[in-house]
Amino acid sequence: MDTRAGQQRGGSRGSRGRAWLPLQPGLRAAWKAADGSGTASLFIRSGYLTTYAFLPLADALEERESRRRIAPNYEGYENPEPRDPRIRPGWFQEGWVPFASFAEGTALLMADHSPAEGGQVGQVIAYTHDPDEISYVAPDWPTFLQLSLQEITADPEEFLEIGF
Repeated sequence: MDTRAGQQRGGSRGSRGRAWLPLQPGLRAAWKAADGSGTASLFIRSGYLTTYAFLPLADALEERESRRRIAPNYEGYENPEPRDPRIRPGWFQEGWVPFASFAEGTALLMADHSPAEGGQVGQVIAYTHDPDEISYVAPDWPTFLQLSLQEITADPEEFLEIGF
């Protein structure tokens, strides 16, 4: 996969047959430095007792394709709460790139490279199952990392207890 930042070729194939994905530099660098965290949790969201493992790039691509396949099943489904206006409607957008997961996709964190008007490219959004919703998490990758670290340092024992 070509991970050049800013590429908007959603779903096209590179010369080596790998999918092109738009990626912001920070997320691209994270995948280059560490292709996933295995089962170890690396991230946490404020207000959730859930930790997230960093997905290997191959798993992120697989999860993205899974989201694409199941999105038609959600036609007509409304979020229990109105969706944040910075997030485009629907259950799959070409620019949504999963990067972290809890419980095999029950909850996903995604970089949003196709935001709604008022959103920003690279914002972090989340898919949460039961109730199914897509919500806004952070304006960008660096801010998300900072917020996650704040949650971890506020109660490291809790993070270790729920994350491992």
